[in-house]
Amino acid sequence: MKKNTSIKWEITFFIVVLLVCVIGILSFFILKNQQENLTNEVKERGFTIARNLANNIADFLLTEDELSIAKILSDAMTNKGVKYAFIVDDKNIIKAHNNLELVGNLYEKPVILEELEKSPYKINIIKQKSEKIINFEVPAIAKGKAKLGIVNVGISYNLIEDAIKKAYVRIIIISLVAVLAGIIGAFILGITITKPIGVLAEGAKIIGKGNLGHVIKVKSKNEIGQLASVFNMMTHDLKKAQDVMIKQQKMEKELEVAREIQLSLIPKDIVKIPGYEINAFYEAAKEVGGDYYDILKLSDEKFCFIVGDVSGKGVPAALIMTMARSILRSEASPDLESKEILKRLNSIIYKDLKEGMFITIFFGILDIVRNVIDIASAGHNDTLICKVNTGIILPVNPKGFPIGADPGPRFDKIIANEKISIEKGDKIIAFTDGITEAMNSKNQEYGQPKLLDVIKQNIKQDSKSILDAIITDVNKFVAGYEQSDDISLLVAERK
Repeated sequence: MKKNTSIKWEITFFIVVLLVCVIGILSFFILKNQQENLTNEVKERGFTIARNLANNIADFLLTEDELSIAKILSDAMTNKGVKYAFIVDDKNIIKAHNNLELVGNLYEKPVILEELEKSPYKINIIKQKSEKIINFEVPAIAKGKAKLGIVNVGISYNLIEDAIKKAYVRIIIISLVAVLAGIIGAFILGITITKPIGVLAEGAKIIGKGNLGHVIKVKSKNEIGQLASVFNMMTHDLKKAQDVMIKQQKMEKELEVAREIQLSLIPKDIVKIPGYEINAFYEAAKEVGGDYYDILKLSDEKFCFIVGDVSGKGVPAALIMTMARSILRSEASPDLESKEILKRLNSIIYKDLKEGMFITIFFGILDIVRNVIDIASAGHNDTLICKVNTGIILPVNPKGFPIGADPGPRFDKIIANEKISIEKGDKIIAFTDGITEAMNSKNQEYGQPKLLDVIKQNIKQDSKSILDAIITDVNKFVAGYEQSDDISLLVAERK
């Protein structure tokens, strides 16, 4: 019960404080605005009176018609708040005044408290006999040219101050009524919302302890009831978001592990092959795939090139490629043809591949004494042999199934190999489909024809220049569009 009373008084206190602050701020701006409006109104009145005086009196000043001047000044004094009206010449001698005794005397300018305007006419707040007056100065010009003097009109500042005081009184009365009404309303509001707020608070404690399945039950159909419904929806969405976040964290961890595995497969240092220059490029896509390339020394005379691509993404693809790499490194032999090594890889790894998962591989064994490369392909992209002397680019792709597509008999029967002589200056280019299937923003693929065009244009260049030209052309084609697959590229040249 004490808790409910405390909440009621807290609500009352804060509403009253807020009300007082709002009323205070509004009152400040209202009074400021009213003061500005009153000042502008008085300024306009003063200008009007001073200008009329200047216009009406100018010709009489020229003819020195003192009676007419005195009458005009007397008429000006009938305006509310006007304290004086007189004319001075250039030497500040009073030429006409509503008080005739002052005519001919030197006009001593009073202390200026505030300048309201300087141009085209002067408006100053001055102090005269302990009273604040707004003084207006307007030149009296006869026939539009001759300046005959300056008209001074003084209007009491009390016009503004009296109106402001009345506004203060009205605002104080309104404020007291509003605060009293606010106290009563706040007290009633506190009683009305105390109970459902307590239910909300208790529910929030339960949810705060981690029970996102808790439902807050509030019978009110007002804003508190709506708040409870929103709170329940929020906790439901939060629970879903938490589940999604946990899955996402697991996925990110899986991708991180897969990326580390995949990067560990890529050779840090390319094996040096006597008489040949080797250049390679690898770039991972956002989603980790299963691209892999390797160069192994089988003997002093034979080296093998491997470029592979596992179907699928993530850790499974990275692990399968790790297994394939280990098997190839253990089974590769200088005494075996390339197709025999792929047969062994398929027979060993097939049982570990899930349905629908497979590996495409280019496998080439280079004999640097005979300068012949023995190529086998397990469903991989064409290997391009660039013949520098003739300018021909020879696509080589012996028959074969992807690794894991068949348990053995059919795979072993179909897979074939092909041996190609490598002349001086010839290049061997092996790649994954990350190049030919690279897409731009229009969902257009780069394709093998564009790849062949780039190679033809640079066929007489060295292997590094050809590799750079291919990568540059692919990047130009995709124009920053997000990479959908890993890119692996291997270029070997007989020097």
